Amino acid sequence: MRKYQVYGLGNALVDKEFEVTDSFLAAAGIEKGLMTLLDEQQHLDLLAKLKAEFGLIKRVGGGSAANSMVGIAQFGGDVFYACKVGDDETGEFYVDNLKQAGVNIRVNELSLTGQTGKCMVMVTPDAERTMNTYLGITADLSEDELFLEELAESDYLYIEGYLVTSETAKAAIQKAKAQAKANQCKIAMTFSDPSMVKYFKDGLTELLGDEKIDLLFCNEEEALTYTDETDLAKAAAKLLDKAKQVAITQGANGASVYTQDSVTQVESPKVTAVDTNGAGDMFAGAFLYGAAQGWDAEKSATLACAAAAEVVTQFGPRISKAAQQALLAKV
Repeated sequence: MRKYQVYGLGNALVDKEFEVTDSFLAAAGIEKGLMTLLDEQQHLDLLAKLKAEFGLIKRVGGGSAANSMVGIAQFGGDVFYACKVGDDETGEFYVDNLKQAGVNIRVNELSLTGQTGKCMVMVTPDAERTMNTYLGITADLSEDELFLEELAESDYLYIEGYLVTSETAKAAIQKAKAQAKANQCKIAMTFSDPSMVKYFKDGLTELLGDEKIDLLFCNEEEALTYTDETDLAKAAAKLLDKAKQVAITQGANGASVYTQDSVTQVESPKVTAVDTNGAGDMFAGAFLYGAAQGWDAEKSATLACAAAAEVVTQFGPRISKAAQQALLAKV
């Protein structure tokens, strides 16, 4: 038995959540439902406007893969997270936040200086989340932050698609994938956001590589955009050229898990959505937890859909350990 079920690699971001209006997004020229990168001054200007007009609802540790690692840890899994934070209060908050959730992390052993990344999460009345992100020091995530000996002791390597925007991060991913293959670790990846598919498709294709990865996560919009298809089944067939198993989330309609030989469809519990931020991250974390336990696709997806549905009923990308354990007991 290995030390960790999953080794995650992704951006370290502290989320700041705001309830906003569609008219605000339109006036500010912000693409709704997507993640957009900002420089430091753009971040500060927008943050000032958001605080003045709407007020901050919540500050919480974030980052796509980090949210998934927290999900796995709170279900009872053992995980490690590789990332990059600055020597500031935000970085201290981020590391403490992950440790409290049960995530193993060694970034505090590195001598890093700079600003920790931040993400402004703007939630509209329809519960759709729109993110504007200042990456800070995580823009330069590199091979130096990998701790490859921890990866060698993991069942899965999980890669965050947001990293495709950074050349140093892309190089780190390739090194991590080589380490995973050398140690018979399975490889999983998420597209993370429609904007990554829309603007960085070639980079994602490069990260996926010529050899199939074991598991790919995406939502319906990402699947259709990446494959240039209008039919989900046809899109899945193309994605299976890149991955042995493809899990596609469909919001309130649940999820479908595809392999070359089967299609598994799972419904989502009916809930009233307040904030969709983190739903996909939780789905991936819960599914990976199940996969690491040896569960089949149906059981893993059932837990994943239930957990994602729970996330959207409250603000923020994470739910409590107690809530996750209650969901686990039901499954």
